[in-house]
Amino acid sequence: MENPFFSVRFRGYDRTQVDRAVARIRTATEAGTPPHPDSLTNLGFQSTMRGYDPKEVDEYFAEVARTLRGS
Repeated sequence: MENPFFSVRFRGYDRTQVDRAVARIRTATEAGTPPHPDSLTNLGFQSTMRGYDPKEVDEYFAEVARTLRGS
């Protein structure tokens, strides 16, 4: 799983929350216990000033879910 790059917007997802979620998924996947793909939707990130672009973040987690499903 490669390290994602997300654009920063005036208003977007909390960067710390997103970074932690990416790290947890990477750690679990490398340990052989990847998360269930359905758990990667609606992660409930808070919106904040100077946050990550929500569309890019949502697309990233959707792609990870597709990969985990083998689609």
